[in-house]
Amino acid sequence: KTAAILLIALMSLYAGSGTAAAKFKSANVTGKVTSVRSADPSRGLKPTIEVTDDKGERTLFEITPATMLYGVDSKPVTLDVISKGVSVKVNGTAITENIGEATSIILLK
Repeated sequence: KTAAILLIALMSLYAGSGTAAAKFKSANVTGKVTSVRSADPSRGLKPTIEVTDDKGERTLFEITPATMLYGVDSKPVTLDVISKGVSVKVNGTAITENIGEATSIILLK
């Protein structure tokens, strides 16, 4: 009886982790910045960065206070250093198909 309860509990955990994994897929993109938007709290807008990869696919990333920004020298930088045309690698979590939340942005040479 105890083994059956344990098995059911483990199956529930496994099923739940599958749902979470599908909901929060990785969104890692390397490409060129096509736009940068600063926050506009009066309009409820978060800062974003749009990146186009070498296949021409665009991904929009929201930038949060937890997003880590690194320069080409691997030292921390601020969002104002990132501009259109700069090559970047963005690691994040997918929110929808072409929108993600950036966990880190690394400037490339």
